[in-house]
Amino acid sequence: MDRFSQLEFGEASPEKKASGEPVRDEKYFIDLALKYWLAGDWELALRNYSRALEKNNTVFEAWAGQVRMLIELGEYREAGIWTDKALQFFPENPELLALKAVACARDGMIAKAIAYSDNSVTKDNLTARVWLARAEVMLERKSSVSDNCISKAVSLAGNSSPAVKLEAARLLRRRGQYAAAIGYLNDVVKIFPQAALAWFELGCCQAELGRPEAKASLEQSLKLQPHWEFAQKKLHKCKRSS
Repeated sequence: MDRFSQLEFGEASPEKKASGEPVRDEKYFIDLALKYWLAGDWELALRNYSRALEKNNTVFEAWAGQVRMLIELGEYREAGIWTDKALQFFPENPELLALKAVACARDGMIAKAIAYSDNSVTKDNLTARVWLARAEVMLERKSSVSDNCISKAVSLAGNSSPAVKLEAARLLRRRGQYAAAIGYLNDVVKIFPQAALAWFELGCCQAELGRPEAKASLEQSLKLQPHWEFAQKKLHKCKRSS
């Protein structure tokens, strides 16, 4: 997630060949994947993480990104399979163990999720993503510990703070803590105003609290990502209830 701080929208400046063509290396495809993730297009994000792996299968971010997109798409068993493959390159990596915990939690295998999460937090060099995963597993157990895990994730974020805050906000929305989620999301859209996913999440939280600005936030997400079905449905619902 530390590449997030260097991400640009629309005016991307990838490394170029002498001919002026961009160097389509793993870095190029990972940057594209991040942009598609922020646009809420999990399929294209997954495709670009996969292309990054084709270029260089030793890049951790490409493996982890591919697993995260499979989880976003609801392909939890497939995410587990690819996590196992990644663990062959990065044995006992805490972030991969944490991602497997998330895949298990979303697939309803809570005991396994807890076991993988417990294992992940015993390792060294824990990242923000490990604590976000821990928060989600604890969230599934309706545990107040998840709040502490989110705080740890944000404190560890560093240059990746916008990405971590966006993911933290998505977890908080699932828990019904809309005001706390809005606080994080307001920070994200200030830094990356072209992130459709952040505007969508912000609009959803505002709508749940009956805030009039929800419509504008959802419209902004659709302006950035036209024909996005999730945003269209939420905006339609928001207009009907206003």
